[in-house]
Amino acid sequence: MKAQTPIVVFVLANVLIATCVEAAIYFPNIPPAVTEEEKHSVMSIHHAIVGRGITLKPNVAARASRMVGGFQLLTRTAMLGGPGAVVDVNGQPVMSFALNYAKGSTPETSVNPDYTTLLPRQGDPTKADLFVHFESPNPASVYHLELDVGPDGQLAVRSQAPVDFSAWGGVWTPCAGSMSPWGTHLGSEEYEPDARTFYSSNSSASRVREFARYFGLYQGDFNGSATFMERVREVMSPYRYGFVTEVSYDVARGTPVARKWYSLGRVSVEAALVMPDKKTVYITDDGRNVGFFKFVASRPGDFRRGRLYAAKFTQISATKGGNFTVSWVDLGSTDQDLLAAAIPGLRFSDIFEYAAPVAGSCAAAGAGFRPVKHSYGEECLRLRSGAEKLAAAFETRRYAAYLGATTEWSKWEGITLDATRRKIYTSITDVNDGCLPEPTRFGGQDDVRLPSNKCGCVYSLDLDSSYSATYMYGLTCGMPDVGGTPGLTYNNTCHLDRIASPDNVAYVPGLDLLLIAEDTDYHDNNFLWALDVSSGDMTRVLAAPVGAEVTGIGFFTLPNGLSYIWSNIQHPDASGVMAGSAGDPGRGGYVGYFGPFRLGKGEALGLQAIPAPVETTSKLVVTSSAKAVIGKYVPASYTILARSGQRFGDTVWGANLNSALQPVATITSNWQLLRNKSEISNSPDFSSLTAVCDKTFFSTHFEYANPAAMYTQVLAQEPTTGRLSATSDAAFVDWSAWGGLLTPCAGSITPWGTRLGSEEYEPDARAFANAKTVEDIGGGPTAAQFTYDGGNALKMGRLYDLYYGEMNLTEFKAAVKPYLYGYITEAKIQYDNSAVVQKHYTLGRVATELGLVMPDKRTVYITDDGSNVGFFKFVADRPGDLTAGNLYAAKATQISGSGGGTFRISWIWLAYGTQDQLVAAASVVQFPDVFDAELPANGSCLTPGFRAINAGGRGCECLRLRPGSEVFAAFFETRRYAAYLGATTEWSKWEGITLDAARRKIYTSITDVRQGMEDFKDRGASSSKFDMCGSNDVRLEYNRCGCVYSLSLDGSFSAYWMEELVCGTPATNPAAPGYVAGNRCLMDRIANPDNVAYSPEHDLLVIGEDTSEHVNDVMWAYDIETRALTRIFSTPYGSETTSAYWYGNINGFAYIAATVQHPYGESDTDKVNDPLSFGLGGASGVIGPLPAVAAPGSPTSPSRSTGLKCASMDTYVVEVQVTYQSAAVSSPADAARLDAYVCARVDNMLVRLSGAVDDASRVAVRCVTGKGDTGNSTSLQRNAVLARVQLGPSAAEARVFQQKASDPSGDLRSELAALFAALSTAPGGGAAGAPTAAAFPGFSVQIAQPRFVRRSEAYTPPAGVSSWD
Repeated sequence: MKAQTPIVVFVLANVLIATCVEAAIYFPNIPPAVTEEEKHSVMSIHHAIVGRGITLKPNVAARASRMVGGFQLLTRTAMLGGPGAVVDVNGQPVMSFALNYAKGSTPETSVNPDYTTLLPRQGDPTKADLFVHFESPNPASVYHLELDVGPDGQLAVRSQAPVDFSAWGGVWTPCAGSMSPWGTHLGSEEYEPDARTFYSSNSSASRVREFARYFGLYQGDFNGSATFMERVREVMSPYRYGFVTEVSYDVARGTPVARKWYSLGRVSVEAALVMPDKKTVYITDDGRNVGFFKFVASRPGDFRRGRLYAAKFTQISATKGGNFTVSWVDLGSTDQDLLAAAIPGLRFSDIFEYAAPVAGSCAAAGAGFRPVKHSYGEECLRLRSGAEKLAAAFETRRYAAYLGATTEWSKWEGITLDATRRKIYTSITDVNDGCLPEPTRFGGQDDVRLPSNKCGCVYSLDLDSSYSATYMYGLTCGMPDVGGTPGLTYNNTCHLDRIASPDNVAYVPGLDLLLIAEDTDYHDNNFLWALDVSSGDMTRVLAAPVGAEVTGIGFFTLPNGLSYIWSNIQHPDASGVMAGSAGDPGRGGYVGYFGPFRLGKGEALGLQAIPAPVETTSKLVVTSSAKAVIGKYVPASYTILARSGQRFGDTVWGANLNSALQPVATITSNWQLLRNKSEISNSPDFSSLTAVCDKTFFSTHFEYANPAAMYTQVLAQEPTTGRLSATSDAAFVDWSAWGGLLTPCAGSITPWGTRLGSEEYEPDARAFANAKTVEDIGGGPTAAQFTYDGGNALKMGRLYDLYYGEMNLTEFKAAVKPYLYGYITEAKIQYDNSAVVQKHYTLGRVATELGLVMPDKRTVYITDDGSNVGFFKFVADRPGDLTAGNLYAAKATQISGSGGGTFRISWIWLAYGTQDQLVAAASVVQFPDVFDAELPANGSCLTPGFRAINAGGRGCECLRLRPGSEVFAAFFETRRYAAYLGATTEWSKWEGITLDAARRKIYTSITDVRQGMEDFKDRGASSSKFDMCGSNDVRLEYNRCGCVYSLSLDGSFSAYWMEELVCGTPATNPAAPGYVAGNRCLMDRIANPDNVAYSPEHDLLVIGEDTSEHVNDVMWAYDIETRALTRIFSTPYGSETTSAYWYGNINGFAYIAATVQHPYGESDTDKVNDPLSFGLGGASGVIGPLPAVAAPGSPTSPSRSTGLKCASMDTYVVEVQVTYQSAAVSSPADAARLDAYVCARVDNMLVRLSGAVDDASRVAVRCVTGKGDTGNSTSLQRNAVLARVQLGPSAAEARVFQQKASDPSGDLRSELAALFAALSTAPGGGAAGAPTAAAFPGFSVQIAQPRFVRRSEAYTPPAGVSSWD
C-alpha cells in the first residue's frame, strides 16, 4: 500500500544560467604535491575544455538551505514538505523507538536519500519520474517523485510517495543502483540479514529489529527478545531480503511497479549493472570479506533464468591498489519462479549444515565440512544434498566461498560501465580486513594480499567480447595519513586532494568523466569528484556538510536534450555536533543536481573546482561548483622547451657571458671563485612567446646570477595541433652595450609586440658613492655578510672580467655604474633571431619587477619589488614611444584596513624627462650630484632643508635635493625622490601586474603584507623600523601569504582605487583546521603571489607563486567572476614558478608560459641528490596548446594559418640606411651605449613613421658599428642603422612612406637632428660637472626605392651597409 501525497515543493523560480561566456575555459584542479615523487616533479594539468561558460547560481531552495555554488536543490528529505516518511506494510507511519525499543509516538523519517534514477515519462515530455532510495532506517523505502519539466529544463516536484514493495515483504536497506538499458530503475538491498543467526539466535540483530516495524512489531512491546524473534519469524523470512530490485513507472496504470530478482543472487547488494548485451549483470557486495558476482541471463532483457558466477582473483601486483587476473567460478543456474516458490518455510539448515570451527579448523566437524570465511565470520559448512540451486541464489556469498571463489574484499561499492573502452569502473571503500595479507587465514585461501589503505580505491576491470571481466587494476586510490605526513590537513586523515572511501561511481559516456562520491569518516566533508578518465585529472566539484555522505550520483538526459548530473546528500551532521550553531542548515537530506546542460555532439563538460572547506561556516553547508564550461576537449599539458645547460647548436642555454661573449667564471654561494667552472644560470624567469611571420620565438631572461643572461630560440610549431618544440636555432642576446643585465625578473609584451623586461634590486648609488672598499659595495665587512643587493652588484663586475678577491674598488667603480641598472628593458626579437635592445631610463629606476603598457600605448605602470617600495606610472608624449614623458608616483589613502585593505590612489608628479637627456647622464651622475645626505637622529633630520624618508628597505634617511637635480632624482633615484615628495613607499614586494581592459582594471600582486604595510610592526611584532620617517599611509595586519589586488582605471588609464581581489590565508597552528605540515599558508589558497597574467578571452587570472609558505610553489587559475581558484601547475622542491603569462594567439593557438626557477635553491637543497630529483637545472616551457579564441568584442577570430600565409605573401619594402659619425669623448663603453640607443631610436622612428605602432616587427633593423680608427678615442667612427620597412601590398603606400622618409625637412631627419644634438650635449648642461660621452658631428639618410619581396625577406634585417658615403 502507498500513501499518495500531492505536493509541489521548492519551485525553481530563478533561471539557472545567469551568464553565458562564449570563450570560457575549464581547467581541472591538480592536487598539491604530497608524495616524494610529486614533490620532486613538475605537475600540471593534462587537459582543458574551451567553449561556452555557464555561471551556475543556487536556486531559491538552495539559497534557503544556505548552499554555496550552483548545485540545484530539488527537495530536502525528512523536512517539512519533503519525502522520507517511513511507512509500514499498510502504508501507515512507522514510529521511532521509545525507551528499550518500545513503540514511540514520533513518526520515523529518513534523512538518507541514496541512489536516484531520473526517467523520462513516456509520451509526456513535460513530466519525469524520479526514483530515490532511502537507505535507512529499516524498514527502508524507494520513493517515487513525479516531476514537472519546465521549458528551460528546470525540475519541480508535483507529487511524492513511497513505492509499494509490500508484495515483496518491503524493501531492505536500498543503497546504490543503476539504470537498465531498457530504462528502468535497478536498486539494491544491502547488508542482507544472516539467515543462520536469524533462525539460531534469539537475540535480534539491529536491522532485523528495525525492519520488524514494517509489520507493526516493536521489540520493547514484547516480553523479551526470544518472544519478539519468535513473532518476527512468523512474518519475516531472511530470504526475502538482499536482492537486486527493479522499479518502473507504468503509464497505463499511473503507478510505479516494483519487483525483486531472486535469480541474481542474495548478497549485501550495493549495486547491479547490466551490460549492453542485456544479459550480463555485475553485482557488487558491500561488507567485510565479501565477493564480486556476475549473472548471465538465458535471454536478453529477461532475468528470470540464467547462471550465477563468483569471481576468483589471482594477484599479480600489490602496488597502487593491486593488479589481478579474474576468472569465474560457476555457482549454477537460477530460476526466478522456482526460487520464489522455495522461500516460504525455507531455513538456513535446509541449505547448509553448520559447525563452529575448533582451534581454527573444521576437522572436528566431520567429513565433508569445508572451512569458509566471509562477512559473517569463520564457519564450517557442508552443503545439503540437492541444495546447490538454493545455495547459489539464497546463500550466494557463502556458496561462493564454499566453492573457492574470492570473498576477501572490503566494502565493494559502486559500479559503472565505460562501453567504449570495454571497462567497468568500481569502487572499494577501504583496502583492509580480508584484503590484507593473511598467511594463516581460515581455510588457507589468501587471494588478496594488499597493503592497508583505509582511503580506498577505484578499480578498472577489462571486459572481453562477451562482457566477462578478465583483469582488474587500481585506477585511482586515496592517500592515507602516515604519522602526519606533510600534505595532510588537520581533521582529515585521508589526503584532502585525493579520494577517501569511494562509494558510488558513475561514468558519463561522451564526456569521458567518472563521477566518484565519498562515504568517509576520513574527510571532514565528503566530496564528489569528477575524474577525467583520459588524462587522469581529477576535480572536486561538491562538498557535503560535515557528517554527510555524497550518494545517488548519476548522469541523465531527457528527451528534450537537456542533461543533469545528479547527486544526493545523506545524513548531514549525523553526530549532531553542529546542531543549533550559527548557519546550521538542518538535518534533512538533499536531493538535487547540476544542470540542466545542453550538450552538442562531441562536446565536453567541465565543472569548476572547489576547495576543501576549512572554516566552520563552510563545513556546515553544501558547497559546489559555480561554473560549468561546455565545449571542446583539449589535451593540454606542460612542455619543457629548454633547461639550464641544454645545448642548442653551439648555444648553451643559460650560460652567463661577459662583454666579450665568453663564459664567466662561477662564484659559489660562499664567494669562492672557481675560474675553471663556467656559470650557467638555473634561474630562468620571464619567457616570452612572439610570432614573427612564420617563425615563433621563445625568449628567456635569467634572474640570477649577474651579469644576467638572455636567450632566444626559434620554436617549431606543429600546424594542426599547435604543439611547440625547440629547434637548434638559439642565440644569446647581448646587453653589454647597456652595461649588461642586472637581475631581470618579470616582463610583459607591449601593444606593438616587443618584449619588456626588468632589472630588479637596483644597486644603492649612495653605497657606491660612500664606498671605501669593495666590501662596502657588498654591504658587509666580509663576503659572508654581503647583502643580497650588494652581492648582486659586485657580481656585475664579471661582465668586465672583474671578480671579487681580484679586483680593486677603483677599477670596479670605473666599470660598474649604479645608475646603469634598475630599469625597464625592451627587446624586439627579429626574424633572423637577432634582437634590438634598450633600457628605458624614462620609466624610472627602482627594483623593477615589470612594466605594463596600457592600450593607449602611452601609459606604463611600473611595479617595485622589495621592502618599503612604491608604485609608479609613466605617461609618454606619443603613443608607442617611451623616450619622453612624465613620471608619477602613487600616493595611497587607506579607506579600510580589513583583509588586504582598500585605498584611494592619487598621483604625485616626479618630473618630465627624455631618454636623450638621461642616456648620456646615467654613467656620469653620482648620488652626491642628486642628494645631500646626513644621519637621522631618532627619526628626525637635524639640519634645516633635509627631509626624512623611509624607502627601499634602507631605513630612515635624511636627504636634501641638490639644486637643479630634480630630473636626475626622478629618474635615477625614483623611489627616494617619490618618498621625498610624499608618495607612498611602504609596500612590500610589489610584483606582477596585468590588464583587464574590458573592466578597466589592472590586477597586481603583493607577495606578503608586512613591515611598511603594517602599523609600526614587523611581521606582527612591534617595530618602528619600517614606518619611522615615513607617512604611514598603509596600516594593515600582517599576512605572510600575500594578496592580489584590483586597481580601477579612469578614462585616461590612471589608477584611482585599489582593493583586495584575493588573499592567501595563513595556517601556522598545527591544531588549526587547514594546517599542513611544512606549509604555513592554506593549501587551497594562494601563497606569496608573484607573476600574474589575465586572459581576456576566458576572464581568467593566472597567478604564480614565489613562496616558502608552500612546500611546492603553485600556479593558479583564478576565475574573476566566480572567484574560484584552480591549481594548474606546481614546481619541484625549492623552486619558484615564474613567468606566468597568457599568450592568447600564437598562430591560432594559446599558451600559458610557466617556468621552473632554481629547483632545490630556496629550500630542500639536501634533496637534490635524491634518486627522484628533478635536477638543478631550471626549466622554461608552456602549458598548452589551447585553441585561440576571439576575446569578447573582437571582430575577428584567430587563424591557425596566419604564419603560413605570411610566409607565402609578398609585400613592398623600403630600405633605409642612417649613417652617422661619432667620437668617443669619455668612455668607449659609454659611447657604445649611445650607439645602441641610436639604433633603438631609429628603429622606433621608422616604426612610427611607417604606421607600424601595432607591429614593430614590420621594421627589421641591423646595427652596424666600428668603421673608422678606433685606436684613438677622439677619432671619428662611422656607424649605421640599416632597416627594412614593410609597407604591405600597396605600391602607393610604399611610395608615400619613401617620400616622407626622404623629405629633408620631414619628421625623420628632424628627429635625427634633435637626437644627435641632445646626445652631444653634456648631461644637465654641464651642471653636474660631467662631460659629454660622445660627439655626433654629422649624419646622412639613404632611402631606397620600394621593392616587392616575399614577407620572409621583408622581416629579415638588411645584411650590410650599402655605402658609407
